[in-house]
Amino acid sequence: MTHALLLVGAPGAGKSSILEALGSALERAEIPYGSIESEQLSMGWPLLPATTWIPTLATVLSAQLAAGRTLLLIAATPESPTDLVQLQAAIPTERLTTICLSAPPDLVASRIATREPDTWPGKPHLIAHARHLAATIPTFPGITETISTIDRAPTSIAAALARTFLLT
Repeated sequence: MTHALLLVGAPGAGKSSILEALGSALERAEIPYGSIESEQLSMGWPLLPATTWIPTLATVLSAQLAAGRTLLLIAATPESPTDLVQLQAAIPTERLTTICLSAPPDLVASRIATREPDTWPGKPHLIAHARHLAATIPTFPGITETISTIDRAPTSIAAALARTFLLT
């Protein structure tokens, strides 16, 4: 059976950190998987819209499955409920679990302010947009579970996700 774990949330919610921790845990357990941060498919100026990067993601995931991987880990930032529906439809697995990683708007803003260089011209816009998405993404229909990343280590969240959704 093929399975995908889709991590969604605002920039700064912890998707990349948890994706990395989850991958490390699976590697230690010698569980084969494929992993992708979908933001890599839209990078550049201006960012590509979901209507462009989602079909590209579907192609990449199909290639992962064709290579024999049956477990896929995906991190994404859907901008709207429609984006989430299209994103979920593009994941060609038999089982899909969608986890929303959430943090309050001020916390995602603080995380972005800390990690992004002050010289990057897009930083103020990303902080403002992340504040908005932190409030809206957790309300999108189609999310299996929402997990707060406040005061929780990525390794702790990854271990819980592995136990609950991947090793069952």
